[in-house]
Amino acid sequence: MRLPRTFRRAAEDVGGEFRAEASIEPRDLSRLLEDFQERLFKLSPTDVRPDLLRGFEDPRTTKVTWRASEGALQGAALATPEGAGADLTFLHIEPRHATLRATGRLLGELLAALPPSVARVRASDRVAHQWMHLAPGEARQVLLDKGFVAFDRVLLSRDLTRPIPPEGALPPGFALAHPDPSDAEALGAFAYRVYEGTTDFGIIAPDASPDAYLRLYRRFLGGELGEYSPSLSLVLRGPEGGTAGVVHTLVIGRDPYVGDLSVAPEHRGKGLGRLLLVRALCAYRDAGHKRTGLTVTAQNTAAYNLYRSLGFEVERSAAVYILSR
Repeated sequence: MRLPRTFRRAAEDVGGEFRAEASIEPRDLSRLLEDFQERLFKLSPTDVRPDLLRGFEDPRTTKVTWRASEGALQGAALATPEGAGADLTFLHIEPRHATLRATGRLLGELLAALPPSVARVRASDRVAHQWMHLAPGEARQVLLDKGFVAFDRVLLSRDLTRPIPPEGALPPGFALAHPDPSDAEALGAFAYRVYEGTTDFGIIAPDASPDAYLRLYRRFLGGELGEYSPSLSLVLRGPEGGTAGVVHTLVIGRDPYVGDLSVAPEHRGKGLGRLLLVRALCAYRDAGHKRTGLTVTAQNTAAYNLYRSLGFEVERSAAVYILSR
C-alpha cells in the first residue's frame, strides 16, 4: 500500500514537550517505529525495528523525545556517542505532526543533549534520506541549517578487462609486502597518522582519535565490513623500514574493493599512491576478477583525480554531514 507523505509546510507553533530520556518503553515507540518501517519498506525489505529498539534501550546512547501534552510520543531521535564523536542514528516524527520547524527543534534538542565531550557529529545521507516524514531534500536543509557541512562520498568502479597502465618500478630502497591482519594496532596507528588533518579525518571516524582508528581497523581487518584479503593488499616499506603506504582490499560479493589507499605524509608527491593502486589493480585482474570499486570523498581532489585518471567511473554519490561543535 502506498503511504503518501503528509508533511505540512505551514509555519505553526510546536506544542508539547521535548526532553532527553534515559530509556523509552518499547510500547511507547511501537507506533512511531511501525510508521517508519512501513515507509522504509518502499525502499528496502529490511526490518530495522529490532536494531532501533536496541539502540533506544542502550544506556550509552542519547535519546530525545517529543511528546504531546498528554504524554503520547509524536517523535523521537537517537544518537550514538563514541569518545569525542557521535553518529546520528534515527530521527522520525509522526507525519501528521511533521513540519520543518518541529524537525529542526527535535534535532536541536538531540544535539544539546549529547555529552559535552562530543566534538563532532556525523549524519550520513542514508540516515537523512530515511527521515521519511520530510519531503526529499528537506532533511538536508535541516542539517545545513543546524551547521552541518556536507561532503560528497562517491562510489567509483572500474572494469578490470580494460587496459591497466604498466606497473611502475619501485623507487630504490622501497619494498612491498602483504599486510598481517593481526597487526591491527600498527595499521590503525598508521591510518590515524596518515589521515590526521585531512578532509577525510572526521568523516572516517567522528571520534578522530587514535583509539577510534584502532577500533575501526579491528573491524576492518576482522572482516566486519567485508572479507579482508591480505593477498590482494599491500604494504609499502620505506628505506628506513617504516610503512610508507598501504592499499587494503575488501572482497564484497565477488568483487574486490579498495578499502583504503594511503601514503605517509613524508612520502607524498613521489607517485607512490599511483604505484600502489596500479599494483593492486593488476593483482585483482590476475586473480580473475572483472570489476573493482572504491569510495572517495569528492572534496579530496588529489585522491579523486588519481582514481579518475586510472579509469574509475562514477557510479553514484551520497552525502555525509559533519557538525563540529
